[in-house]
Amino acid sequence: MAFQQHIIIRAPTTLPMPIHMGIPIGIQPVMAWQPQRVRQPHYTNTSERNNNNSNSNPGVVQPIPGQPTTTVFIGNISERVPDNLIKQVLIKCGPIVSWKRVQDASGKMQAFGFCEYRDPEATLRALRILKDLEIADKALLVKVDQKTKDLLDKHIQKKKSQMKLPENDSSLEEKKKKKKKK
Repeated sequence: MAFQQHIIIRAPTTLPMPIHMGIPIGIQPVMAWQPQRVRQPHYTNTSERNNNNSNSNPGVVQPIPGQPTTTVFIGNISERVPDNLIKQVLIKCGPIVSWKRVQDASGKMQAFGFCEYRDPEATLRALRILKDLEIADKALLVKVDQKTKDLLDKHIQKKKSQMKLPENDSSLEEKKKKKKKK
């Protein structure tokens, strides 16, 4: 019976490696990892490149020409809440044109900011969903100014007229009365 001799070689940064007759045992060859080059989209002109802001500022879109944007005041933001978290919550309500959280002179984030939505639907959604939403034990305060309220009211009226919903449907009231009598 032949006796095999094992020698252990220790390198300062590696684990002990068993060696038999100068050949490492049970070691798989390791290929060096090389980062893959990410291919950028091919643009025919520079205006397309400038309009593609998905890498630089995700979730922020360009306003629709001819359609007014609406600004929403977001207040009572906890100082522990990062700016990006608030921005992500605002994006869930609809496409935003801009989000600016106010900073003081020292650069510290204040408890309020302004979000500009691309369309009135997103603003209405934000008012409905974010009102009193608690983030870090503080309920958000969501408001719009009078000019924006007027714009939203016009949008709602226009939407109702497009759907041809009557303002006061008497047939629904009559059906309710009949159900009560039965």
